[in-house]
Amino acid sequence: MPDAVKVYLTAAFTGLALEIKRFGALSWPEALALFGEELVTNAIRRKVCAVRDTPIGKILYLLHLGRRLAGVTGSFTPKDTALMDDVCLRQVALSLEKAGIAIDLTSRRQSIIYTDGNKKILALAQHAGYSFAALRRLYNALIETGEYSEIHLYTYLDSEGLGKLAQMLYEPARKSKPLDPQRLQLHQLEPPGAEGTKALN
Repeated sequence: MPDAVKVYLTAAFTGLALEIKRFGALSWPEALALFGEELVTNAIRRKVCAVRDTPIGKILYLLHLGRRLAGVTGSFTPKDTALMDDVCLRQVALSLEKAGIAIDLTSRRQSIIYTDGNKKILALAQHAGYSFAALRRLYNALIETGEYSEIHLYTYLDSEGLGKLAQMLYEPARKSKPLDPQRLQLHQLEPPGAEGTKALN
C-alpha cells in the first residue's frame, strides 16, 4: 500500500510566514531546521514563499499568499541585496536574544537598539559592508551628539575587506579625523551555516 500523501491546509504555513515576516527573509538552512523540509517545500509549491539563490546561499521571502498569512498587505519583490541584509540582521538579533538581551526592532528601520548597563547601543547589519562617508555621517549624528553610546556594525565581509574598512575608519588617510574603535565597532559575521562572530577590535 503506498504511503498516504500529506495535504497541508493554508493555515499550516502561518508559522513559517510569520518567521519570514519578522526580518523580511529567512535562510534556507534555518527554515529547514525550524519547520522541516516537507513543510518548507510545500510552502514554496503553494506559493506562500519563494526561494532565491544568493551569494550567501538560498534565502526565503514571502509571496502574496504568505504576506496575507503574516498580516501584510500589498505585494513586494525584494532584491538580493535586501534579502542578504535581512538575513544578516536576523543573525545579529537572534544572537543578542539568545544572550538574554532585550532588543528593539521598531524604533529605527533595519536596526537593532538595546542597552548594556548605562550604554545605549545601535547595531547595524549589512552583508557587503559600509561606505566610509556614510559611517562618518552616522558617527557624527549619533555618537558625537550623545544619542548613542556605541554603534556596532556587523557584516559578511572577509577578513581582508573588513581590514580595509577598519583602516579607513580608524587610520584614515589625509587629514580625516579617526573614529573611536570602541564607540564604532566592527564585527565579522559568518554567513548562514557557519556560527559565530568575531570582533575586529
